[in-house]
Amino acid sequence: MEISREKAFIRGATGHCPRCAHDHIFRSFFRLLDRCPKCGLPLELEDGWSYGSVPLSYAITCIFWVLPIAILAILEILAYSTAIYIAITGVIIIPFITFKYAKQLWIGTYYSILPHEMTLKDNTEKGDDH
Repeated sequence: MEISREKAFIRGATGHCPRCAHDHIFRSFFRLLDRCPKCGLPLELEDGWSYGSVPLSYAITCIFWVLPIAILAILEILAYSTAIYIAITGVIIIPFITFKYAKQLWIGTYYSILPHEMTLKDNTEKGDDH
């Protein structure tokens, strides 16, 4: 069964398996399961694979935290020193808060860009033995 790119993205970005839509793909808040427990789709393909979520977390932090604070400082609603302290605090804390969502977004992005990866028979061609 072929899954559309859009459906794979939406499923992954909302914390579901991109292939079967199973909703328990995390072992804990900071840890994905190696494979989907329902269909076996690899969720951690290799060491370092999920580092693609790091730039997504960085973008979320910059767009939704740093940029608004910078605008408030430029408009002189916040003092520059206050804006810097608030921005630094957020840059340290927000990546932890958005970690799980960034990972979900990365899974959705990966499988929507490479949907054929979901159709490989058990993905054994990739040497995934987890």
